[in-house]
Amino acid sequence: MGFEPFTVEDLCLAHEPQYVNDVLSLQTANGFNTRDPEINVALHYANASMWTAVRHVLEKGGVACSASQGFHHAHFNHGYGYCTFNGLVIAARKALAYVDHVLILDGDAHFGDGTEDCLAHLGLAAQITNITRNQIGAKAHSAYTAAKWRSFTSGLIDQYKPGLVIYQAGADAWDLDPYESGYLSMTGLKHRDEGVFKACKQAGVPVAWNLAGGYSDPMQLTIDIHLQTLVVSDYVFANRG
Repeated sequence: MGFEPFTVEDLCLAHEPQYVNDVLSLQTANGFNTRDPEINVALHYANASMWTAVRHVLEKGGVACSASQGFHHAHFNHGYGYCTFNGLVIAARKALAYVDHVLILDGDAHFGDGTEDCLAHLGLAAQITNITRNQIGAKAHSAYTAAKWRSFTSGLIDQYKPGLVIYQAGADAWDLDPYESGYLSMTGLKHRDEGVFKACKQAGVPVAWNLAGGYSDPMQLTIDIHLQTLVVSDYVFANRG
């Protein structure tokens, strides 16, 4: 599915216009703490990719993946932690033209403070629920089976009754990630993904997921985590794997 890069107007759906313009005109640093025009061009595509995956499942149902990341530390008027513009919030806000409520499940091992800040500034916290590591990252969840993750996610779906789930499948939740914020083994990550996807499928709620985090050396270890999520997604929704 092809897509066009985001415009300035799209980016302003989550951010203060002055901040967006300052980043794109290289007056202020992006979330990578650079003023690199090539990175800034890529940001238009990365954020649009998240919305493209969301739009696909809103129209077709089921599941879609956006191979993108760098969103949840992007605040209303500043970015950091490799996050410049908040593609989660932008996609969720656009989705409100189709559904009444959006549930963001942020499986990153770090707190999605930028998402919280954007939703507060925009007055959208009642329509877009952001579930972060404060709810997902409990140490008790390290022993969760896929069935327990399914029950956990089903409980959130029952509570908030979303028309869409945006799932950020954080690879840095791996317990051997160098940033040391992780709490799940590789098998635990697989259980998490399977439980989330099965709960969404069971409830008939479309889900769009993206990558997040992961700082392993060699990088292949992080790639393996993302590929595992893709395999689980395919297994749950297409009965392949």
